[in-house]
Amino acid sequence: MIIPSILIETSTAIAQLPSVDWASSLPTLSQALTNPPSSMVPTPISFVSTILLVTGSDMIPFLPCQPLAITLGATYGVYAYPMCVIGQTIAGVLAFRAARLASDSEKVLGLLDNLNGEAQTKFEEFKRLGTTEQESQVFLALVGLRLAPFFPFSIGNYLLGAGTGVGLRPFLLATICGCLLSNLLSVSVGIGGSELLQQQS
Repeated sequence: MIIPSILIETSTAIAQLPSVDWASSLPTLSQALTNPPSSMVPTPISFVSTILLVTGSDMIPFLPCQPLAITLGATYGVYAYPMCVIGQTIAGVLAFRAARLASDSEKVLGLLDNLNGEAQTKFEEFKRLGTTEQESQVFLALVGLRLAPFFPFSIGNYLLGAGTGVGLRPFLLATICGCLLSNLLSVSVGIGGSELLQQQS
């Protein structure tokens, strides 16, 4: 009940603000898409090389992917979004397949020991998924796992490939959904931060 009352109070306070033409004072997403600054438009070579950079960095276990997505959002604006989604999806599939092929390796399964208690518990639950559950249930569980802050994206790719019976199709679809949602937030933070800095200078 606290959240609805806060929303009501906030909307009431906003309605009482003096009339300001916010649309003309802040750039909109449609303006950024139709008339982006030339510094933000990536060349084909920078587009591909950035995807490769995202793919390479997201294949390193325990390396957070959000700082790179935020930086790319500040650099390339809305163009960073597809670059991050494509790069992270490729990294996920490559890591998943590599771990699946090397699933008998003690090094791959030893990565589980580095996770915190909550992440280990969730991973143990996922070990039982994939072979007996319906694909739709596995997909929904994977999307939830992809968006969970306690389960690192990069290490999850390896652990799901090495230690579960999850199929490639639900893994790929859940990874795409997770990348779409998480990168929307990260790239938006980068774009917003860049716009704030440009307005202050």
